[in-house]
Amino acid sequence: MSTSSTNINVQGTVVLNRTKRDQQAGFGFTLIAVVIALVMGLTVSLFFRQISTESAEMADMYAASQAHWSAMSGMEYGLFKAEQGEADISGTYTFHNSTILIDTLETSTEGGSLPYFWYMITSQGSIASSERNFRLYSKKSMKTVWGDVSIIEGTNDIDIRTSFTLDDSVYIGQEVDVQSDANIGNTTHTNFYVPDVYAVDPATGSNYTSGQHPRNWLFAPDFDTEPYDSLITLAGAISSDDAPNGEWDGNQRFRNEVMDLNDYPDSTIYCNGKFTFQACTITGGDTTRPAVIVAATTIIAENRSGVETTFGDNIVLIAGDDVKLQDATEFGLDHSALAPESRPRTFNLIYGYDLILITKNVVAWSSTFSTDDIRLEGAAYGITYAPDKFTFNKATSYMEGAIFANKIVGSNGANNINRGTMKLNHYFNQDFFKTYDYGVIDNSLVEF
Repeated sequence: MSTSSTNINVQGTVVLNRTKRDQQAGFGFTLIAVVIALVMGLTVSLFFRQISTESAEMADMYAASQAHWSAMSGMEYGLFKAEQGEADISGTYTFHNSTILIDTLETSTEGGSLPYFWYMITSQGSIASSERNFRLYSKKSMKTVWGDVSIIEGTNDIDIRTSFTLDDSVYIGQEVDVQSDANIGNTTHTNFYVPDVYAVDPATGSNYTSGQHPRNWLFAPDFDTEPYDSLITLAGAISSDDAPNGEWDGNQRFRNEVMDLNDYPDSTIYCNGKFTFQACTITGGDTTRPAVIVAATTIIAENRSGVETTFGDNIVLIAGDDVKLQDATEFGLDHSALAPESRPRTFNLIYGYDLILITKNVVAWSSTFSTDDIRLEGAAYGITYAPDKFTFNKATSYMEGAIFANKIVGSNGANNINRGTMKLNHYFNQDFFKTYDYGVIDNSLVEF
């Protein structure tokens, strides 16, 4: 009996011990599985958090980059807008994801005023929460300064008489008395701009209006004559003839000749005296490198025995005294059959230190500049730039383009406009004024 009981007890103990070991082993595996699951979960969580962080960082970097380039494209748009030649382009504009502020009133982000004829452009690029801000300064071109309006500064009250024809807008810096509006604005509506201290009488007509210009006072900027004066100095220093190289000491006359100025060095000829061209055909030059005729004193172009003198496009006349185009001379090719906006860009220019005379039956396609007097009795297409006076006193006086003058002289004297026709469409080649330094100021682009 005792033996049997002992066996039973041993077997029971063995079974019990095995059960305890199985329970302990199961708990260990469960614990390991839980730990592994926690570690894997934490790893996965950290992994996805890292991905999320990197994704957010990439999104921020992308937004910042896009904001940067949006702001920069806004600067380009601002410069484009500023050079459109509108009467007043100050204001805030949007361009894709950028906001552009153009301020032509010579103020600065740092406070204070900018130098004369400078303006400021700021551009903010915004993408999501990213913003980038840039600023630059630029010097105004002629179109930015003036816009689509001609200027007569005036030295006294201006009288406009019945027989004068005017189309499109003009700024006059004095009182304006319109005797009759019969020939004002019949083709293109005309607006007379005056400063706030002056007025136009009557203020409106059948085809014209008047009022203050957005910039109030307008003035023609100084024109840099040094490049032209320096060539006159070279002509005045010639001491001997060198015809193959286009240099003559003393007066030089050409008659019934066909001249290609490209045959001379730099497409330029010089005379230490007076050039006279009679019944000549003169060509040469292109829009990037015009041909040039330089006289220390005077340039005269006229007909001979009924044969006129003609100049092709892209020719520049420079004289230390006068330039006289007379007797049916043609300066530049005739593009009048084309609409003004479709006419080719040419580099035709006349610079005379004293008088520029364009007589009846002469047609000149040119930027015309004189420090003394431009006397127009024939037709001129382009810019008339007269910092002293512009004489416009014949029924045959005709100009089409733009006028920038201190005073105007009619047949009855200064400050009256009583004859001729002006069509101020303001289509002209900006390259005429390459010597007027404009564009972005070096090292002015900054982020703020």
